[in-house]
Amino acid sequence: MRRVPRPSGILGWAGVGGCFVLAAILFGPGLCAQLYIGGEAGWTGLSGQTDTISGLTSPTARFNGGFNAGVRGGYEWGPWRFEEEYSYRQNGARDVVGSNFTVNAAGGDRHSNSIMTNVLYDFTPGYPITPHVGFGVGAADVFDGLKLPGIGQVLNGNSWQFAYQGIAGIRYHLSGAFTLDLDYRFFATIGPRFSIPRTNLQYSTYYNTNNFVASVTYRFAPPTPTPAPVSGPSAPAPFP
Repeated sequence: MRRVPRPSGILGWAGVGGCFVLAAILFGPGLCAQLYIGGEAGWTGLSGQTDTISGLTSPTARFNGGFNAGVRGGYEWGPWRFEEEYSYRQNGARDVVGSNFTVNAAGGDRHSNSIMTNVLYDFTPGYPITPHVGFGVGAADVFDGLKLPGIGQVLNGNSWQFAYQGIAGIRYHLSGAFTLDLDYRFFATIGPRFSIPRTNLQYSTYYNTNNFVASVTYRFAPPTPTPAPVSGPSAPAPFP
């Protein structure tokens, strides 16, 4: 008998979970969902990251404020939103700080590409501006590159990791079709590991970001409900 392959690892189960969510939305009985798509962009802050090289704590790498951009699409179902999101975040390297020294970075950055499945809930107090909260899970490809003056490239590599985010924000209905969302999003991954070029050493780090995101979405018109058939008056019985 042929065995059906099972998903392996955290990323495999996260993808399966996202597929189940979308299947429930698309094929669930009695659902009246409204499709939407949108774009997003904003500011990303990446706190100082203390890397660990082969079990030893290294100096702290610090980064400038950066940016994020992405696209998303999904379905609204009453107060619930279910969506898929692609986003990109980038922060340029600023310096490296040790116990008694600081070295300005000559270049490089730490950035990520992520694919997330998000679930959000819109509160409807009856005002034009409505708050919402949500969370997301998925996968992120984190890239780390750092250049130091007189040394050149010292860190360079990428690693796919399980990612998660918490979402809180407000929504304003610009019109019947367009909406504006202003969100705060805490986005993070489990600790990625990289190899140091030209050595046998490896290092692990953190990727925890604070993001302020503005997005505009377009909501397609919901499907027109099929009218129920109207039965005409019954013919009078023949007169005997």
